[in-house]
Amino acid sequence: MGTSRLVLGHSNTLGEHPLCQVLGQCPVSLQVVDDPQALPAELALLLLDETLLALRPLEYWLESGAILLGCLDQSGVLPLPARASVEELSALLRFAGEQHSLRHKTAQLTAALAGKHDDLSKLVDVGLALSAERDLDRLLEKILIEGRRLSNSDAASLFLIGRRPDAPPQLIFKLTQNGTLSQNSFQDQRMPLSKASIAGYVALTSTELNLEDVYAIAADAPYRFNRSFDLQMGYRTLSILAIPMLNHRHEVVGVLEFINRQRKGCDAFNPELIAFDEEIAVSLRALASQAAVAIENRQLLDDISRLFDGFVKASVFAIERRDPTTSGHSFRVAELCLALANQLPQAPSDKLRAQALSSDGLRELRYAALLHDFGKVGVREHVLVKAKKLAEPVLENLRYRVALAQENLRNQTLRKMLHAYRHQAGLSEERRLQLEAELAYECERLERYLNNIVQANEPSMLSEGDFQHLQEVQGELVKAPGNCLISLLSEGEFGALAIRKGSLTTAEREEIERHVVHTQEFLSLIPWTPDLQGVPHIAGAHHEKLDGSGYPKGLVGDAIPCASRIMTVCDIYDALTAADRPYKPAMPLDRALDILKSEAQSGLLDAELVQLFIASRCFQVTGAPGSHGASPFSHHVCDYEPSCTREQPHTH
Repeated sequence: MGTSRLVLGHSNTLGEHPLCQVLGQCPVSLQVVDDPQALPAELALLLLDETLLALRPLEYWLESGAILLGCLDQSGVLPLPARASVEELSALLRFAGEQHSLRHKTAQLTAALAGKHDDLSKLVDVGLALSAERDLDRLLEKILIEGRRLSNSDAASLFLIGRRPDAPPQLIFKLTQNGTLSQNSFQDQRMPLSKASIAGYVALTSTELNLEDVYAIAADAPYRFNRSFDLQMGYRTLSILAIPMLNHRHEVVGVLEFINRQRKGCDAFNPELIAFDEEIAVSLRALASQAAVAIENRQLLDDISRLFDGFVKASVFAIERRDPTTSGHSFRVAELCLALANQLPQAPSDKLRAQALSSDGLRELRYAALLHDFGKVGVREHVLVKAKKLAEPVLENLRYRVALAQENLRNQTLRKMLHAYRHQAGLSEERRLQLEAELAYECERLERYLNNIVQANEPSMLSEGDFQHLQEVQGELVKAPGNCLISLLSEGEFGALAIRKGSLTTAEREEIERHVVHTQEFLSLIPWTPDLQGVPHIAGAHHEKLDGSGYPKGLVGDAIPCASRIMTVCDIYDALTAADRPYKPAMPLDRALDILKSEAQSGLLDAELVQLFIASRCFQVTGAPGSHGASPFSHHVCDYEPSCTREQPHTH
């Protein structure tokens, strides 16, 4: 209690009280209470009597905050002996004063505890908010907003430490906020990491700095305050609390600076600036720790995402190296898919708008589009890159077969001439010319057959008449060594040459179509995160058609995911307009779009998606048709043949 005297309130009838004379000799200041609604702020003790109880009930006085004393037998009232001596009464009053002091301290501690609980709740909320934020820039902005709110700071800045194996670490001035100045556009600033600046010193020493006035930094301090911002903006930086952000390995990942703390409840236009005390520093340290973990987690997730993205791109590149025909196809399809998917929220159709993809859905579609031809690794290479209907060794064998037949004809003609010389008294000129003419005719006929074979070996569209020429060649019997007769074309060779479209036999085309099955099987082996689990199914359904005529499962209508239907439209467009198919030129844009419309009208493609694809001109993202490179190969696993020209369903 010290030497200060306690204020004892009493009614105006104190003179009639038995303790009146004794109280005057005690270490208290007496003060009359005549208005219960205007109690003195310094009131510590209250002498309760019948007069005061007549003004207000006991409950009212109990809530006044003063210690109640009196000769009354009332609960909550400290009893006073009516005949107490000065010493006894003084001791009792000192005890009551101590009770008042304890009650006041308890109230202060309760309020502080409530404030701490509130700060703790705020920190928990901040931690949850930071852990939920997936965008690094928004995360950093949220860290500063919450830190300024916790500390009631006018401004704040955030620095990150940039580390690369091939360069010294840098201090990156990443973000700043200021409640007094209007926010201007801000770009990252990189500077050498040194102890010369406040943030650099904190980063290198892991030391917290609490500066009451940055313009009064000691001359021997290793760091200095950069006044350029204040001079340029007309601002006055006073107090700064700079805190290192430490990760779980106690490495500094960044620095938080809180600037010009303001007293709460003061005039917003003329704020009172105060220093950062230890109480608020504790909360900001906790925030800095949370921020460090959140930033590192976000950067780690971004690194993993970039790593996985690089792996996907490398996988696509490796696949395309197996079949250079596909160079760029998967990347173009991914671009087209994202362009079309991003149009869904603005689509004129309610159905399409309802199927708009989230950011996770867009990532899922992108990966599915990039990897939709991954299953080509399960297709035999000689089928994948088969340029002609007959392999070159087979065609070369046919050339030798024809050359051998021609040589046999020459030998046969020479034997006839020799027989005439030996057994027919010589060879007349007329007979010799006849034999030579027959030989020339037969050799020319075989050469013509060979030319027909070479021409039929090219992967082009054949008419019915072409089969007659092939059948004539197949029926030709030629002499082999030993004078045995063999067919110029075997059944298998004839069947390969009789392919009307492309270079693949039916069995080979079915093997090509199996690439979607391989794609889904291979992609299903990857432990996708929950937000990417649909990638295998989306990629495996990009050849399905709404009427069930697609492959591999013959899915119908809504059984085909929206993302797969988007990919189908984009995949067909690129197959029609690609310039990397030497056996067919890139289709003009108008013709390709007409085919998409026709396929939609036939019930194969999603008509609303096709309409949106054309109306929004999504196809422009990959440039003009025919602008892609060229390739020496002659087919692609995703080649598309319009339904009006197909001999049978499922032909790509």
